[in-house]
Amino acid sequence: MFILIGLAGCNEEKLVRIDFQKGENRSGEHIITDVNQLKSIEEVFRQVKWENAKVQMSRKEDMMLTFFYQYNTNEPERLEGYKIWLNKDKSIEIVNPNGNK
Repeated sequence: MFILIGLAGCNEEKLVRIDFQKGENRSGEHIITDVNQLKSIEEVFRQVKWENAKVQMSRKEDMMLTFFYQYNTNEPERLEGYKIWLNKDKSIEIVNPNGNK
């Protein structure tokens, strides 16, 4: 019984880092590792209403995010990428090119 509980604990994903690039020239990558900021961003993404749709945007994305999830400290992180467009009407379009969400 203890082994089962131990294995179950290893399968929980934990957001440990977000890398982001913004602007057209993508100069430099910014990294977020602050636990409170990660939790806030993760909560926002939980509230997104995802649609299964094929999209074609008329311009390049305004921002690219890469989420780093860790399941087990002995394994490499799993990466999840997002492209974000900020619209003039204050709406936001988020695309997950991998389609995992």
